[in-house]
Amino acid sequence: MRSWAEFKVAIRRRETPFHAFLYDIAKALFGISMPVVPMVHSFLYNEWCTRTSVWHNFWRVVYYEPIFKSQCRKVGHGFRMWYAGNGTTRILGNLNIYIGNNVAIFDRVGLVGLRLFDNPELHIGDNSYIGPDVRFMVAKSIVVGRYSILGCQMIMDNSGHPVADACGRLVHGGGHPSRASVRPVRIGDLCLLGAGVYVYPGADVGDGVVAKVGTHITGTIPPFCLLEGNPCRIVGKLPIADELAEEFGEERVAAWRAAQAEVVLDS
Repeated sequence: MRSWAEFKVAIRRRETPFHAFLYDIAKALFGISMPVVPMVHSFLYNEWCTRTSVWHNFWRVVYYEPIFKSQCRKVGHGFRMWYAGNGTTRILGNLNIYIGNNVAIFDRVGLVGLRLFDNPELHIGDNSYIGPDVRFMVAKSIVVGRYSILGCQMIMDNSGHPVADACGRLVHGGGHPSRASVRPVRIGDLCLLGAGVYVYPGADVGDGVVAKVGTHITGTIPPFCLLEGNPCRIVGKLPIADELAEEFGEERVAAWRAAQAEVVLDS
């Protein structure tokens, strides 16, 4: 006697008229489509949106945001945890988190503190936005400025695993990065780092920098530059609006313009 798995294969192959008959029935059943009743289904759609939004926001306010904030050293006012399927984000390891005012973080963000140094720190400045699936791997220090939008794949101040020490990878789990591989990361104010961007140890990303999707950022990046590629290269200079002086001051705007003027675009 054939097993159920073999029977299903016979139906898909329509080996006999009987199997072909069953195949046609199954195809007809799977092809059934409910006709749209505009007013009814429009109402049901809006009811579903409202109900799920109210439900998620209720749990966000009374449960998910408070339990996350309880694990942070400091969280400013106006914090918001956006829903992407997890409810809240899990913090792995010992990580000291400092979050400014009006920061938004998706619940599906990776926050990892390594044990190479005591008290690794993650700082996120006022009015910044951390998109879903961004991962921070902190051994010592990562600082994100104000008004920045991050959709990065990974932001790391360490190599993650031993690079030069092959014997270190004999340890279960691949071992730990060396202390020498740890170099703090700074991301400035007003940055926009797109999806799939990697920020590597020692990166110092200037204010107003925009990185295209998939860019790999290393080294020091001057302010208000457009980046792309792996390794990253500067492919454009971005405008610096006079209105920014109202928030950051005229001296800082002048310093941005002076630093940007010295940039030579990569060909």
